[in-house]
Amino acid sequence: MPDAAATFSTALVAALADLGLGDVCISPGSRNTSLTLAFAARHGIRDWSHHDERSAGFFAIGLARASGRPVALVCTSGTAAAEYHPAVVEALQSRTPLLVLTADRPPELRDVGAPQTIDQVKLYGDHVKWSHSAAPPDAAAIAAAPSLAAHAWGEAMESPAGPVHLNLPFREPLVPLAGAPARPAVVTAPPRTPQVATGVRIPDDATVAKLDRILAGRTALFVVGALADDAAAHAVDALATTLGAVVFADPQSGLRFGGHSSTIVATADLLATAGALDADPPEVVVRWGGLPTSKPVWRWLETRPDVTQVLIDPGGHREPLGTATLVVRCDVAATAARISTPGAPARWADDWRRRDTAARNSLETALGDERFPTAPAVARIVAAACPQDAVLFAGSSMPIRDVDVFADARSLPLTVVANRGASGIDGSISTALGIAAAGRRCVALIGDVAALHDLGALATMARLRLPLTVVVVNDDGGGIFELLPQADPGRIDRDVFERHIATPHGLDFAAIAAALGVPGRRIDDAEELTEAVAANGPQLIEVRTDRRRLADLHRKLRTAVAAGLGG
Repeated sequence: MPDAAATFSTALVAALADLGLGDVCISPGSRNTSLTLAFAARHGIRDWSHHDERSAGFFAIGLARASGRPVALVCTSGTAAAEYHPAVVEALQSRTPLLVLTADRPPELRDVGAPQTIDQVKLYGDHVKWSHSAAPPDAAAIAAAPSLAAHAWGEAMESPAGPVHLNLPFREPLVPLAGAPARPAVVTAPPRTPQVATGVRIPDDATVAKLDRILAGRTALFVVGALADDAAAHAVDALATTLGAVVFADPQSGLRFGGHSSTIVATADLLATAGALDADPPEVVVRWGGLPTSKPVWRWLETRPDVTQVLIDPGGHREPLGTATLVVRCDVAATAARISTPGAPARWADDWRRRDTAARNSLETALGDERFPTAPAVARIVAAACPQDAVLFAGSSMPIRDVDVFADARSLPLTVVANRGASGIDGSISTALGIAAAGRRCVALIGDVAALHDLGALATMARLRLPLTVVVVNDDGGGIFELLPQADPGRIDRDVFERHIATPHGLDFAAIAAALGVPGRRIDDAEELTEAVAANGPQLIEVRTDRRRLADLHRKLRTAVAAGLGG
């Protein structure tokens, strides 16, 4: 069939546009030509060009999380498709909707030594919600394209959201026939394109009654992890206020910043370390959404099966602790809105509020005694200096932990995003770029090793001129390992630790950024850092800290908080 690839691709793209697709990330290649041309010709879909598929995948994650709708990825055949795998894993674990469209060679070219051909059928295994390998385009495939698009869209959007994979083989010719227009004609989506409606799981009356009985008149601790949206955060906040519950809110919960009315404890990690939970435990713990970043908090939950624990999460089974006595697989906002039981006496929450105030004051004093810069002080300043309604992307390993432990409460709204689904350091700059591409003001706080993993994204940052500020905390290696048993010279020789675990690199990130076209500078002053974070990007700010002092510094800060509590 002449131009079957172009006709199929145009029909598929038209259906995706009809379903609501607004963005696609395309990497260069030959086998994906028909898809590229169809997307480029489609009005209403922004096409983002990326040299590197690995970075493109994380850019799409940032864009999807900021926009709240699926983003498509398009690449050629072979290892290009494999480069998406880290982002696909993160998308599944973080419940981010992606449409991964990989072009492929036709079946007759597989397993015969044809170049740029690998087995792409179910390439991502169980790391996608749904995978489909189509036949090469023909009349039947073209007719079914709208249904295929709707199936993929529905799978990606259905709670819990996630990535889907369409593997699309194309035979030659891969370009329009001689004399045909350079791009296929823009067509209107067929009227029979199925529309996809998704909803939320609402708890039934029996479940609500059970929750009311568990919570009635009892002291309650809400441990709030990453939530799907603002509606969930507002509903949990309102219920906590009604019940007089104490709230340990992860930075990604949407509750830590913005002056929420309930009892938000900003120093939960430090208080858990100081033993406050053992000294004054709750009668009930309600865990909302994903596992919190704070290890001391979830370690306490893990060791206290005697405390009634309820997990409320929209779908799937995120219960690695094994201590939940009731798992409610329903929408967070819908569940919180239906609970209507009397709360506990105000004294318990008031005591926790006083502990939080004492811990914050002790931390402020201890940090003030330290010479700037230190990683905890940088996280505190960056979180405070972000513009109103900005997004703070916090890299995995130390940055998200530092924001969780050391960032103070602020009255201005601040959305915190982190790739904590799989908790890898891959694609940190690219994810932040995707957030900026969605039109959100974004500041990225990342470590030096994470920056090293994603240096190529700086070239994309320069080319797209997106308003992103990247703050790199450079301690010349993996700082988090200084806090782990691996740093004990009695267990691992320090030379081996430095060479293979800490991995110092000696790089100047400000100079690298400038070489790639991004304004870069090194800052060693707290006030200058505050001013720089508040300014518009694109820019890269490098702050150098002392990795070898990190463990002693953390011990000092935690000791100061414990002393301030009288412990």
